[in-house]
Amino acid sequence: MNDTPRLDLLLEAASAAARAAGRHALENRHRRAEIVQRSVHDVKLALDLECQRRAEEAIARAWPEPRILGEEGASGPANRAPVWIIDPLDGTVNFLHGMPLWCSSVAVAQDGEVLAGAVFVPELNELYTATREGPAQRNGVAIRVSETPTVAEAMVLTGLSKHMESNPAALGFLAAIADRAQKTRVMGAAAVDICHVACGRADGYYESSIYLWDVAAAGLIARRAGGRTEILRQFSPVHLQYLCTNGRIHAELKSLVQQDPRRAEIKS
Repeated sequence: MNDTPRLDLLLEAASAAARAAGRHALENRHRRAEIVQRSVHDVKLALDLECQRRAEEAIARAWPEPRILGEEGASGPANRAPVWIIDPLDGTVNFLHGMPLWCSSVAVAQDGEVLAGAVFVPELNELYTATREGPAQRNGVAIRVSETPTVAEAMVLTGLSKHMESNPAALGFLAAIADRAQKTRVMGAAAVDICHVACGRADGYYESSIYLWDVAAAGLIARRAGGRTEILRQFSPVHLQYLCTNGRIHAELKSLVQQDPRRAEIKS
């Protein structure tokens, strides 16, 4: 007997949840200044929490008593499978400042494998989806990574962490890649960045300190689009150093990460 749920049903629920969260944020942009927690380099909005609830409600309509692992907390029976991995508003600071690159991300995993994932970018009206067996798609149309063969010809995306101890690694990579790549960009939303690799808008993405809910759905989408993802280091079960590329530049980009002497030992 196969205990794995039907992938099409999982993807349908993940897509509905990502859309529900993203649409709630979009429709409530006028409330984006409602901050419930602030740190030096990050904020938590009332809408972060509301969007997670919208995603959870959408999942529960298709999957009663779901087990949730998300940026805004975990819930549901600990022994329940599969697990739904949610970032309801990735790119919160972008959203706060009115920049359009933010998204809602929902993945579903079982036995350590991501089975389906959806990333909804509301301001661009783009829904990226994939299952472990099907094609990666954007708004229902198949997408593919670029064929860029070298870092010198590549657009590489990266990010700076809210955890200051990780930024020596990030800045070291930024300096190295700025010298070698055609262009590098810091866009501020990991799941959007990885989807841009998946559809060929960018060729690679690296982050020295990122979380599972930021990359679970988008990473599957990139792999099903022909790309390659790799957890370079794992600081905790959900705290990662992460690389995603079109595959062709993977070894070269990875070598730039690994040769930087300022790579940080990041605490979880």
